[in-house]
Amino acid sequence: MIKSYLQTALRKIVRNKSYALINAIGLSLGIGCSLIIFLIIRHETSFDTFHTKRDRIYRVTTDEHLASGIISPTGGSPFPMEKALRQDFSAIEKTTKLVYVYGGFFSIPNPAGQTVAKFQENTGVVYLATSFFELFDFEWIAGNPSALAEPLHIVLTESMAKKYFPDGDAVNKIIRFENRWDLKVSGILKDFPFNTDFPFQCMISLESVYSEPDMMGMNLESWGNLSSNVNTFVLLSEGASSAELEAQLPALKTKYMPDDQDGRVHHLQPLSDMHYNTDYGVFSDYSTSKNTLWTLGLIGVFLIVTACINFINLATAQAESRSKEVGVRKVLGAFRGQLVSQFLGETFLITIMAVIFALGLTEVLMPRLLAVLGIHMDLHLFADLEILLFVGATTLTVSLLAGLYPAFVLSSFQPAAAIKGQKQSRHKGMTLRRGLVIAQFAISQTLIIGTIIVSHQMDYFQNRDMGFQKDAIVTFPLPANDKTKLETFRTQLMQHPGIRSVSFNYSSAISGNRWDAGIRYEKDGHEQIYTSDLKFADENYLETYGLELLAGRNYTASDSIKEFVVNETFVRGLGFDRPDQAIGFLIKIGSRGKVYKPIVGVVKDFNTKSLHEQIRPCLMSTRPNSYYEGSVKLQTTQMQDVIPHLEKYWNETFPEFVFSYEFLDQRIASFYRQEEKASTVFRIFALIAILIGSLGLFGLVSFVAMQRTKEIGIRKVLGATIPNIVMMFIREFFALIAIAFMLAAPLAYWVMNNWLENFAYRVSIGAGVFVTAIAFTVILAVITIGYRILKTATSNPVEALKYE
Repeated sequence: MIKSYLQTALRKIVRNKSYALINAIGLSLGIGCSLIIFLIIRHETSFDTFHTKRDRIYRVTTDEHLASGIISPTGGSPFPMEKALRQDFSAIEKTTKLVYVYGGFFSIPNPAGQTVAKFQENTGVVYLATSFFELFDFEWIAGNPSALAEPLHIVLTESMAKKYFPDGDAVNKIIRFENRWDLKVSGILKDFPFNTDFPFQCMISLESVYSEPDMMGMNLESWGNLSSNVNTFVLLSEGASSAELEAQLPALKTKYMPDDQDGRVHHLQPLSDMHYNTDYGVFSDYSTSKNTLWTLGLIGVFLIVTACINFINLATAQAESRSKEVGVRKVLGAFRGQLVSQFLGETFLITIMAVIFALGLTEVLMPRLLAVLGIHMDLHLFADLEILLFVGATTLTVSLLAGLYPAFVLSSFQPAAAIKGQKQSRHKGMTLRRGLVIAQFAISQTLIIGTIIVSHQMDYFQNRDMGFQKDAIVTFPLPANDKTKLETFRTQLMQHPGIRSVSFNYSSAISGNRWDAGIRYEKDGHEQIYTSDLKFADENYLETYGLELLAGRNYTASDSIKEFVVNETFVRGLGFDRPDQAIGFLIKIGSRGKVYKPIVGVVKDFNTKSLHEQIRPCLMSTRPNSYYEGSVKLQTTQMQDVIPHLEKYWNETFPEFVFSYEFLDQRIASFYRQEEKASTVFRIFALIAILIGSLGLFGLVSFVAMQRTKEIGIRKVLGATIPNIVMMFIREFFALIAIAFMLAAPLAYWVMNNWLENFAYRVSIGAGVFVTAIAFTVILAVITIGYRILKTATSNPVEALKYE
C-alpha cells in the first residue's frame, strides 16, 4: 500500500512539474532560512554556558542618575569595590576584578635586551587576578592560575604563544609590554571559545597594576573614579539570594562614600544576562539583545508559515482538478483515512525534496552569511544531533501544517458529485485562499516596513551631526611610557601640508570606553559633587575635532590640570541657564587636589558615546600622563599621501613601537555593528519572504486563470475588453493587498517603535515609510502576476469555448 502511495505521489509530482517546483522552491527557502536562523539563535544563546558555576556568577554594574536627569548605565564599578564586597558580605563565596585595556604594544627582547620582534595588539589585553579562574572555566595547557599571583607575569592563549614564539615553548620566556615592563610567561591557556564574552588573549597579572599604580592613570583607592574597563565579578554562596545582596549595596556605597551625591546605583547582573544586555556592554563589544533573537525566531516562523501558505493555496486550488480521481477511488472502496494518508504522503515527499535542497542551500550560504554578520561558528550540518533533530521536527511539522488541510479538503469530496464534475464548496475554498494570501502579504509587508525603518535608522547613524568633525581624522595609540617625545613628533607631522592639526589625548571625541569622576564645587557654603565624563587632552583637541566654542576660550598648554573646558550639558547640571554664566566658575576633580580650577570655556554639546546614549556632562583639561591616543586631522584631498608620512616619523620617533592607526569614521561605524547586522538580516530574510510570496502568488494566479478560462472566454464573446479582464483580476488581488496592509501596518509600527526605543537619538516613523511599503508591494504584485494575467486576457476565446 505504501509503495502504491509513493508511486501515485511520484506520478502526480511528475505530471504537475510546475506545481511541485513552486512548492519545493518555496519550502526549501523557508526551511533553509529557518535552519540558518536556528543555528544563529543557538550560537547566540550558548555564550558562557560552559562555566560550571554560571548560575551563581554576577557582575557588579553601575547606573549613574545624573543631575541632568540622564540615567547612564555601565558595566564598570569603582576600583575598590571588589575588596569591599569580599570583606563585608558573607553571602559572597569569591570575588574577582579585571581591567580590560583592549590593546597594547608587545615586543620580544633577546638575552641582550634588544628587540627582535614587535606586535601591536588592538584587543584581548587584560589585567587579571588568580581568582578569575576560580569563577570561570577555561582550559590550561601549561601552568595554573597561580601563574598570575605575582607582579610582572603574563599568561597567553595558545595562538598568541605561537605568534610570539613560533620556534619553541613560550613558558618562562620574556615579553616586554609598552616598552616598560618585562613580563614572564607563566602559563598557556587553550584559545577561548568563540561563544564567550571574555575574548582575552594576553592576561597580565593584576598585581602588576598594584606594584605600579601610575600605569593605570587613575587613583586605585578612589571610589569616585569609575571606568567601564574596570569590572567586578562575584560568586555567590550556595543558596544565597542575589536580590537580598543587591538590596544591601546602597548601604555599602554609603559606608565607603558617605558624602556621595552623584546618584550611583549598583546592581548585580547575572552572567546569563551579560550577552543579551546592550546597556552595560561586554568586553567583545558583541552583544545581542533578546528582542533581536525573538525577532529572528519570529522571522523564521514567518518564513515557514509563508511557504506552507503557498502549499495550501496551490493544493486547494488544484482540488477540483483531482475531484474525479477522489470520486473513483472512493467508489472502488478507498476510505477517507487512506486518501488522507496518500495526500499527506505527497506533501511529505515534496517536503523531503525541499529539505534536501534546504540543506544544500544552508551548506553553501551559511559560511558567507556568517562572514557578513561577523559571527564565528563551527558548522557541521550532518554530524550535529541538534541540527538533525531540528531538521526532522521541521520536516514533520511542515508536512502536517502544509498537507493536513488540503488532504482533508480533497478527501471530503462526495464521489457521485465528483465523478459528475460538480463544483464542491468552491466559495469556501476561495475564501480560505484569500485569507491565506492576506496572511502571506501581511507577513511580507511587516518585514518590508521593518527593513525600511532599520535602513532609515542606519542612515541616521551615518549622517547625524554629532557635534564634532568625524571625517578625515586618523587615530592611533600612543606609547604609554614615552610622553617626552610627543612635541617633537607633532612638529614633524605638521611639516606635511596634508595635516591640518595634531592632538594628543586620553580618547577621541567619541569613544567606546569612558572615564567618570566626581566633580566638586562650592554652592551655598557646601561642597557639592557632580559626575562627569573626563577627557584629558592637549590644547589642540578642540581644533582637531572641530568642537564649537559657545563662550570663553580654549584652555592653554600645561603639564598638569590648570583650567577646564566643559560642554553645555555640564553647564546645565551646575544650574546655569547660559554658557557664559559658567565662565570663571571654580571646580576640581574628586580628591586629586585641594585647589579649585576655573572653567574657561564652554563648547557646544557633542556625542561622547554612541547614539544609543544621551549626551552626558563632559569635562576637558590638560594632563599629559593620561594621553594614550593621537588624533590627526587630514586634508581630504591628500589623505592617501599622509599615512606613509605618519608612519615614517612614527618609526623615527618611536622605533621600539608598532604604528597602528584607525580612521575615526570606522570606529564610529563599529558602534552600530549590531544594528548593521540586524539591517542585513532584515534585508535578506525580507527578500526571501517576498520571493516565497511571489512564487505562491504566481502559482495561485496561474491556477485561478486556468479555472476561469471558460468564464473569460464568455466575457470576451460578450464584449469584454482586455483592460476589463485585466482589471477584474487586479481588483481582486489588490483588495487582498490592501487588507493585508491594514493588518501589517499597526503590527510593524508597534514592533519597530519598541526597537527604536533602544536609541536615545532615533528617526520617527512617518507616513512615508508605509507609503513606500505599500507601493513596493503593489509594484511587486504587478510584476509577479502581470504577465500571467495579460496572457489569459489576450487568449483566443474560441480555444476556451470550442468544446462546449
